Amino acid sequence: MNKSVIIGAGTQGQVYASYLKEANIDILGFIDDDEKLIGKEVIGISVLGKYHDLFTNKFKNIITDIYCPIGQNVIRSQYLFNLKKEGYNIPSFFHHTVSIAPDVKLGEAVYMLPGNIVMPHTTIGNYIMINTDSTIAHHVILEDGVFMSSGVNVGASIIVRKNAYIGMGATVMTGIKEIGKETLIGAGSVVIRDVPDYSTVVGNPARIIKTSKPQ
Repeated sequence: MNKSVIIGAGTQGQVYASYLKEANIDILGFIDDDEKLIGKEVIGISVLGKYHDLFTNKFKNIITDIYCPIGQNVIRSQYLFNLKKEGYNIPSFFHHTVSIAPDVKLGEAVYMLPGNIVMPHTTIGNYIMINTDSTIAHHVILEDGVFMSSGVNVGASIIVRKNAYIGMGATVMTGIKEIGKETLIGAGSVVIRDVPDYSTVVGNPARIIKTSKPQ
């Protein structure tokens, strides 16, 4: 029987623990870098150790599957990439209420919570988190590491680049071509034009308030 752990014992991890248990997935424990939590229980689930403990034989011998519902896109992607190289399974999780068209291409470690809809001819990359009640229209491409909060609408034929973050209730209108790499779309924004890489946009219509290019 597969033995699973969840990285992160915070609120997001606790939510995923509840949904995974609902799906009859056996949760062995949490992994968390907070020293104060090690050896204790969070919502009745033991905190077994830190992230780096997963690279020891002690943990490799008892854990098979790892879920990593961390909101920081770059960290989530890097953790899952590294852990797969170590030989762990990194399963996806789709709540039973999610509707995904049969021809949608799905990557690894994709997490979708209740009520999401994914229309045909869409491609979902790796390490992606989508909270509740979002709609992704047809011919959309979500690149690796994208995070979508609840109630997001993404129009047709749009590319959402790597590690973009789309806030709660945002709408990305059909007609635009691209949401750039590591962009942040603020909650409730209505995006009516392309968003360049590393930009933060807010409002209706959404406007750029900051650009943060990497050092």
